[in-house]
Amino acid sequence: MMNSNLGRRLALTLAAVSLTLGSVAQRELSLVKAQTLGVENAYAMQRARIEVQVAKRDVKELLATGLPQVSASFDMNQFLDIPTQVAPASAFNPNAPEDEVAEFAFGTTQSATLGVNATQLIFSGSYLVGLKAAKVFAEAKDLALDASELETRRLVAEAYATALAAEANVATLDQALTLVKTSESELRALAAEGFAQSVDADQLQLTRQALEQQLASARLQAELTLKLVLFQCGLDVTEEVTLTDNLEALTALHVPEAAPAALNVHALPSLEEQRRYLALAQLDVQNRRAEGLPQVAAFYTNSAQTFRDPDFPALAEQNKWYPAQIVGLSMSMPIWTSGGGKQRVEKAKLQVLTAESGLAQLESAARLEFEGAKAAFLDAQSALKNAKEQRALASRILTQIESGHKEGVRSSFELNTAQNQLIEAEGNLIGAQWTWISARERLIASNPLP
Repeated sequence: MMNSNLGRRLALTLAAVSLTLGSVAQRELSLVKAQTLGVENAYAMQRARIEVQVAKRDVKELLATGLPQVSASFDMNQFLDIPTQVAPASAFNPNAPEDEVAEFAFGTTQSATLGVNATQLIFSGSYLVGLKAAKVFAEAKDLALDASELETRRLVAEAYATALAAEANVATLDQALTLVKTSESELRALAAEGFAQSVDADQLQLTRQALEQQLASARLQAELTLKLVLFQCGLDVTEEVTLTDNLEALTALHVPEAAPAALNVHALPSLEEQRRYLALAQLDVQNRRAEGLPQVAAFYTNSAQTFRDPDFPALAEQNKWYPAQIVGLSMSMPIWTSGGGKQRVEKAKLQVLTAESGLAQLESAARLEFEGAKAAFLDAQSALKNAKEQRALASRILTQIESGHKEGVRSSFELNTAQNQLIEAEGNLIGAQWTWISARERLIASNPLP
């Protein structure tokens, strides 16, 4: 008896653990949650954040080049042959012939030098312009991150809507298959009693088989679109998830403020990013001009040198270090470049014109995209309203024909036709709902209001 109670408690514990693990493994995703996860984990967002960090490091790296730089050095030499010097012998012996040369070698076989060198940039036009350009480039990468976020939200929403549409399509096809099976069964029974032709049942059999194949494909498509949602969110595509929103709820969302508003070209991250690249091109012109300015730096060197020669033990035992210190300024400035500097400036100006042309093109494309997105959304809104009305009308028709069929005044053919009309209307509504959601997200991305 005691063992029996223990076994039951153990079974209940295992069942509770199993349910807990199942609940942990199953993730519930609303559209808002999916978009948040996409912004946090999407691969494009990860790369964009890395690029932002790299740009910030570039600014710090460039800034460091204008701050004091200190380096240490150590050199050790071993002369296998001490260099030989020559001089007129008369310099040491006035009685020596004029053509006689005296040879002598001096120095130690070993020497070592230890030094510390410090430099400080005092003025460099290119450095100042380059530092400003690095900051502008970092700003451009921040804006690229914002643009990636907008695109990620749009892609996640489209994938989410596609997955919901695929689920709804499975439900619609399953409903259609159930109706066809019922009709086929009824016709088979009528044909067996001689009240209908078997060819009618055979035609329904063909329809049923086609629907079964479509349903199998639709279920596979639903699985793939669900994995696409996970991929766009940056999650493991094998993870078990449940989508908590539905097409009806998503199409009931408010109309985007971007629909009646005018395009705000200063709120588009892609355009602001291009403006930063135009600023970089203008800074490059300044940099080319700054190359003709003097560059001034200060330096300080402190070193010590020692000598050693194994052939002279006394010198080796002294082991003295002889110090040397140098402090000074260095300046460099181009004087004549045969027109090369001017050509570099003119070429940089042409890059500015290219950037200006690119910005103008992007602004025009942004306006065209906004107008196209607005038109597509208004069309999708009208199509959605029409699809809802058609579905409601098909539902009323089916209700009336079902009532008449029960009373014997409506034929099975009319009932089957009405059922097919309702299924078709529901399929059209699913398509209209998906189109509306996609058009809504496109409109929001085309005019992100602050």
